[in-house]
Amino acid sequence: MGVWGERLGPARSRERFLLGEPVEGGVRGSILHSWERCRLLGLSPDQAELPYTEDYDPDSRLVHAAGPVLDRLAARFAGSRLNICLADANGTVLERRFGEPSLARKLPPIQTVPGFVFAERVAGTNGIGLALAERRLIRVYGAEHFAERSQTNACAATPVRDQLSGEIVGVLCFGYPRDDDDPALAVHVRRAAESIERRLMELSSARERGLLHTYLHTCLDAARQAGPGGPAGGNGQGPGPVGLDELAHGRTLDPHDETILKEKAAELIGSPQRSAVEVALAHGRGVTLLSHSVTSPAGVAGVVVEAVLTGETSPAVHSLATAR
Repeated sequence: MGVWGERLGPARSRERFLLGEPVEGGVRGSILHSWERCRLLGLSPDQAELPYTEDYDPDSRLVHAAGPVLDRLAARFAGSRLNICLADANGTVLERRFGEPSLARKLPPIQTVPGFVFAERVAGTNGIGLALAERRLIRVYGAEHFAERSQTNACAATPVRDQLSGEIVGVLCFGYPRDDDDPALAVHVRRAAESIERRLMELSSARERGLLHTYLHTCLDAARQAGPGGPAGGNGQGPGPVGLDELAHGRTLDPHDETILKEKAAELIGSPQRSAVEVALAHGRGVTLLSHSVTSPAGVAGVVVEAVLTGETSPAVHSLATAR
């Protein structure tokens, strides 16, 4: 069954929308807003073709990080009708894997060949495009798609972020026939995206990792010198500096808060001036983001953003770093 318990999704609501009639319910807000953007862009639901480009990097860091994860997913879902897709931050498909290899021969090129663009501005409401627009995990089912060509499909998609910068670098999307819809697929796609993010960290520049390690060691040294009553540190007296992803997975932040923090951190990293910004989170909590200039022992200069979470019994410190 679909997201709304209909085998087609919100088909009647979609028909009313396309006829220009009011849609008073039965459609999730994110889907309706996407439809409205599609209409403003002048997209046609009958559009069958998508833009194709050869201007993408098949050997990018993202592709290298995702390769083993995509292979494991293909093995995990072997025999299924799952279409596993990796796209870049522009919505251009970079890689595909299939639960059933014969799908690569049976499906049309836009569902099998890298290079097609699924950004919302050209493809309408779809998993890849909506994950980029909403900047979070999404599901799109049947008639929630804007295009007629996708009415029998469903998908779950989530952004892939560079954990050092917080920027979205791609999207991982599971596509499948709508009759195969299963909420558990959203969990699988999220975990797989997290695995890709960890591999991106492993493949990241040694310069950037060195900067972050330099900063973290500085924090820990300061905590040890302060003693048990001082700042949080790695001596068992309190939470030490950790990544924002660990902060979120420790149930301190919800995904929306995490997204906001990473976006603000990326803005600070890109700013020519070192500064601080207060960020309001859910449930009345707040975070102070502080950017610091850092130089590694090798002489590499960069920026670290420190997040001090307030509104808890023990404030926690978390960090992102990037090389200049």
